[in-house]
Formats: sequence, structure tokens, C-alpha cells
Amino acid sequence: MIKTVLFDLDGTILNTIDDLADAGNWVCWKNGWPEHTVEEFKRMVGHGIPNLVENFTPENFRSPLLLAAALTQFCDYYKEHNLDKTAPYPGIRELLEQFRSAGVQMAVYSNKADEFSRCMVRRFFPDTFALIRGKVAGVPVKPNPAGVRQVLRELDAHRETTALVGDSAVDMETAHNADLLACGVTWGFRSRGELMAAGADALFDAPADLLSLFQRTHA
Repeated sequence: MIKTVLFDLDGTILNTIDDLADAGNWVCWKNGWPEHTVEEFKRMVGHGIPNLVENFTPENFRSPLLLAAALTQFCDYYKEHNLDKTAPYPGIRELLEQFRSAGVQMAVYSNKADEFSRCMVRRFFPDTFALIRGKVAGVPVKPNPAGVRQVLRELDAHRETTALVGDSAVDMETAHNADLLACGVTWGFRSRGELMAAGADALFDAPADLLSLFQRTHA
């Protein structure tokens, strides 16, 4: 029986891609680099902001010093504009409310910087999650399971009764590495094929579909 659900953030509960792309392209414009499409940014995200910055930075500008400068530029811009276009996916608020009514413990675990993760989740989903955790110093990003295991300890949750819900192969790999049920959602940034290839235990095309699984699990 599933008692705890860990949600990814970007591409799972919030559609953040336009603000991420705008911030990345602002850095590119400021430095005279080629800009990228939103679809290209969808393939770049998922491994944390430092990796995103490295991905959109031209290869001949990837020295440690230049990447550090680009990261600062990105974070400064994104801090001021991360809520310009970002919004919950349709049906997410209803899903979370029904989970909460059913007594399911919920948390957010993201590779996005912890400061941004907390700010954005609290803005759109106040008093919804028992814990919100982004990238913090000293903890490796997903798909390394160390952060997930730490979250489970803080929630007093058990892997046998926990599911991880996300939109990318990184999330599916994280779930498997932590011995959790891997639930892939197809409304996010990555394809159904990527989720299947990463070994998703189940795929969901709409939030309501995800709810129906856990209703059956709790029956």
C-alpha cells in the first residue's frame, strides 16, 4: 500500500520550461552565444542548474571561470523571473488535494536549487507538502539515491510504501536506485519512450490517472 509519494518538480507538478529557457537564453544573449529553442531546453534540464548552464554554454566557453560566471548570471536572472510563466499543470492541484484528503504523505524532491524549489512550491501549493527539498550542498543530485534516502528518513517513510513520480529517465533511475515504485508522467519535458526505456513501473497521461492507481492501491 502506497503511503508516501515523492514528486519531482520541473515537468511534473509545475511547467517551468519557459522561464528556464528565458533565463538561459538571456545568459546566451548577454554573452553573445547562440540561443536555443524551448524544445532544446527540455532536453537540457533535469540534472540541476549547474548542469543546465553547462549544457547551453558553447563548448569553447566551458572553463571553470566562465561557467561560474554564467551560473551567477543565470541564477540572478532566474531569481527575478522564475514565476513569470511558470504554472501548475492542469489537474495537479486537484490531484494533490485528493491525495491529502486520502491521508497520503507528500513531498517534493528536485534537482533544482533548494532555494528556488522551496519558493516556487510554496507559492503554488502552500501547506500541501510535508517536505520540500531541492539541491543542497553535500548531497549528490538524482539519480544518486542518497538524497531520496535522507528524505525518507526525515519523513519516517519506508521504501516499500513509497512511490516516486517524475517526468524523466533521471527520476525513473532514481526510483530504482532507491528501491521505490517508479511512476512516469507523460505531460512533462521528456517522452514516453524515454520513460519506458528507463524502466518506469507505470506511466500516466494525466494527473487523474495517477490518482486512480493510488485509489486502487489503497482499496
